[in-house]
Amino acid sequence: MPDFRGKVCWDPATAANTIGVEAISPSPAVFRATHAPLRIQRARLDGRQLVREGQPVDERSVLDDFLNHESNTGALLMPIVGESGSGKSHLVRWVREHLDLVDDHPASREVIYLEKHRTSLKAVVQSLIAQADSDELKQLKAEIDKFTADIDASVLARRLIHSLNETLVAETGRGVSGPARQLFGPQGLGALLDDPHVSEFMLRPEKFVPQLATYLLRDRTKGEGDRPPKFTVRDLPLDITGVSKASALAKKWVQVLSSKAELQEIAIDLLNEHLETAINRSFNLGMGRLLEAMTLVREEYHRQGKEIILLIEDFALIQGVQKDLLDAIVEAAHREGSSRLAPIRTLMAVTTGYFRDLPETALTRVRANLGYAYDLDVPFSEEDTGEEAIAAFVGRYLNAARIGKERLEQTGDAEATNACDECPLQARCHDAFGASADGYGLYPFNRSALTRAVHSTASKDEPWAFVPRTVLGSVVRPVLIQHASSLRKGEFPDSSFSEGFPTAEIDQPLSTAVRQLVERSDTVAADRRKRVLEFWEDAAARGIEIDPTVLEAFALSPIAAESPVLPEQPRRAAEPSRQSSTSSSTAKTEDKTYPPSVQRSLQNIEEWVTRGDDLKQDHARTIRTVVATAVAQRYRWNTPLMQAQASVKDKGWPNNATVVSIEGSAVAGISGADSAPIQFKRSATNSRFFQSLIRAQYGLDQVRGEDVRRLATVAEEHSRALATRVQRNLEVTDDDLVVGLRASLLGAVLAGRAWPGMSIEELLAAAVDDGESWKGAGTMSRPERWTVALNQHLAARSALVKRIRTGVGISQGSRGAVGMIDAARAVPLLEQAAANWSWETPVSTVPEWIKPAVKPFVSWPALIDGQITMLNDLLRDIRLRQPRSTPGKNTLASIKSAVDRAREVSLSLSTQRARDLDSLLEQASAVEWSTISALEDELGRCHDDDRPEATLLTARIRTAAQDRGSSIEVVRNLLYVADEWLDEALKGAEMRASSSAAKSAADGVQELVTEWRSLVAEGADGQ
Repeated sequence: MPDFRGKVCWDPATAANTIGVEAISPSPAVFRATHAPLRIQRARLDGRQLVREGQPVDERSVLDDFLNHESNTGALLMPIVGESGSGKSHLVRWVREHLDLVDDHPASREVIYLEKHRTSLKAVVQSLIAQADSDELKQLKAEIDKFTADIDASVLARRLIHSLNETLVAETGRGVSGPARQLFGPQGLGALLDDPHVSEFMLRPEKFVPQLATYLLRDRTKGEGDRPPKFTVRDLPLDITGVSKASALAKKWVQVLSSKAELQEIAIDLLNEHLETAINRSFNLGMGRLLEAMTLVREEYHRQGKEIILLIEDFALIQGVQKDLLDAIVEAAHREGSSRLAPIRTLMAVTTGYFRDLPETALTRVRANLGYAYDLDVPFSEEDTGEEAIAAFVGRYLNAARIGKERLEQTGDAEATNACDECPLQARCHDAFGASADGYGLYPFNRSALTRAVHSTASKDEPWAFVPRTVLGSVVRPVLIQHASSLRKGEFPDSSFSEGFPTAEIDQPLSTAVRQLVERSDTVAADRRKRVLEFWEDAAARGIEIDPTVLEAFALSPIAAESPVLPEQPRRAAEPSRQSSTSSSTAKTEDKTYPPSVQRSLQNIEEWVTRGDDLKQDHARTIRTVVATAVAQRYRWNTPLMQAQASVKDKGWPNNATVVSIEGSAVAGISGADSAPIQFKRSATNSRFFQSLIRAQYGLDQVRGEDVRRLATVAEEHSRALATRVQRNLEVTDDDLVVGLRASLLGAVLAGRAWPGMSIEELLAAAVDDGESWKGAGTMSRPERWTVALNQHLAARSALVKRIRTGVGISQGSRGAVGMIDAARAVPLLEQAAANWSWETPVSTVPEWIKPAVKPFVSWPALIDGQITMLNDLLRDIRLRQPRSTPGKNTLASIKSAVDRAREVSLSLSTQRARDLDSLLEQASAVEWSTISALEDELGRCHDDDRPEATLLTARIRTAAQDRGSSIEVVRNLLYVADEWLDEALKGAEMRASSSAAKSAADGVQELVTEWRSLVAEGADGQ
């Protein structure tokens, strides 16, 4: 059995050469081979509007009507109306191809055919008067031939601008009122065109005038798009770059037209109204010249006894002679009982908009003689989906693509063969993919895929429209040419197919239930399988089974999955029903038990996946709230251990896209969605999950157990993300807490409660102490700068420590004070903080809650230096009076002995000094004199140049931080006061030296001084 995998039964290059998108392109053989019945309907003229009546008709009916309808004036104008690409030119050509088959008297008729691509003025005139012979007509042809041979498009374009200027300036606007009045005359629109800067703007290649000039001089080549038939707003000089160089009048008009939309429309109408006159001026024809020529032609054929059959493929493209041509073809042949002109039948293809703008004289003749036009803008509908008509149309083109242009042309007038008859796969192919009523295989489409592709490429305003040009250019050619390679490789339909053919609004998309089943069952080609199910299997209307031949052709493997019982989805409110062919298993039917708001939400979530719609903000908000709240409610504030928060919305976990990001949701003004911790992709699984969340939110049924479990899993998985976001928002992340703990430790340094070398337990106790008991507790003298810094820190310390406790502790309830510290988390952070006892971080960069407490640390080195200097000064004062080698108890005993002996010899001190000395002696008795030696050792380590700088800094901070109480100062003051007392006592003794008693006292004092000095000297020698 032949292999169907990757079968391409056409050559892409041959298909591209064979299938055109315009009726003028194919040769007669290709035209006949590809022609399929058009959708044609009579439409009555109601003013300038068309009102369709009756049932659709076929081409033969139009031909019969055209040839046999009797006109009482001898001038029949039958319009073929439709939008661009609807098949107007195709119908005119079909009539031409079939004239000989139905005309019993061909000799009595003269056929004049104005082809769509032969629309230069020369070609039009030559076609109209080709067979007539007179001196006047010969002269007209000669003049046009000479003119077109002697001029190029750029020169003609400038001449057209100049002619428009002359025509508009000459218009007085008599009888015109309102805003339009100012556009007429020498100061009006014509004067604007006279400005060289304006004319240069209008002569740009993309503007209308240069294109018009080109097509007036040469015919349109095959493959070129329709040129614009008239001026549009974009041709107005509204955005001239060099407007500052234009004349004052031109500047005025540019400003006026730019600011007034109503004047823009009037200006466009005025330009188009006078365009034909300007063209005639440019060609030196003069208005009415072609009318005269056509009159001569009709007179000539009248003498020959002939009727004129005039076929116009596109009237809008005949520029320069439209008015004369219309006047000529509606001119009555019979007048006052006699005939002077040949009767004329005109079949004229014209776009809908252009038809409505025809001169009233022409429309009047149509109403009087015919009363209707043939309308090709006939859409399909929900009742008549056009599936068979679409298959018949496309089937003939598919067959032509397989045969190719050359082989078709070799057949001559014979009926084209069916390429499928030669294919060994025909039976399998037609059984799986189908064939048109004519027997042409639809592969690689089938009826469902074709219909959906046509709907997908139709205008959003006309979703049921069938535009042949669009179908050929946007459906047939892309699949046969661009997608042939992916079909061969086994990759069709690939992602580019989805991009080119999004699901139309009128078609049922593949439900999320089926999508989810496919995603679970096919881990290799789920996306392609979903496309096949939606397009080729009509959105799984008959279940998820795919014909084995289709699977083989598209290189898909069978999957073992039973057709699921699919839940019905609520239909979008206030919208027409979907395609009637959709099965009940996937159709969206309204559920009366759901409120309209819930139905809209479920529908939007469904189409978020099935149609690629945006998820609306209110629906996305509900989903985000459910998910974000579930995470918050499930979190136990123990990983890491921290104080529970009553609300997390304002703590970095809001119910918006920064926390829960949903692909394809409409998010306005939210930055940070890309880095949201919870992210949902556009998928069937997520769509069904969201629908369950919506139902659960409103307390409805059909909440799937697997979705409830998934919500719990999501909550568990993202608990750490919540903690991180809350910590970041509260500024209690690990990094924040390290900075905060360092700030707390340095504050404890100022209070003399912490210093390098303490145990981690002691440091933790100091770091989480709010410092309330520290105020005024220190007894050691500090420099004033140190004291000011400490007081400034203590004023902010309570808030600092409270936040630290919040970050590393827990409380009873969400509002209680922290009652327990998570040492497992706090200790490592504290160790990081204690690794550096300096403050180098700029205050502006630290978290807000830390800033007030660290402001004094800006001068941290100076604070330490000041304290060390003070300690050095105290120690120096002591060592001048009490050497290290002298025990403190000896010094104290000597001072007490000296005081006692002085009193014995009546050398007492002044009352105040005696009190000071007695107080100091009492205090010194309780002093641990070893403190002085310990301080001396520590200060020595602070100045050891052989030690690393970091070690020296640690030593200086440890020395400066410790609160040694009043011991150092008591000793220093005792020695200082005692020294002063001895000096004072000696002087007193000398003054009393004249008496024996004084002499004795003086000797006693001298003895005391000698003893004191000897003590100091001995201490000094011992050092």
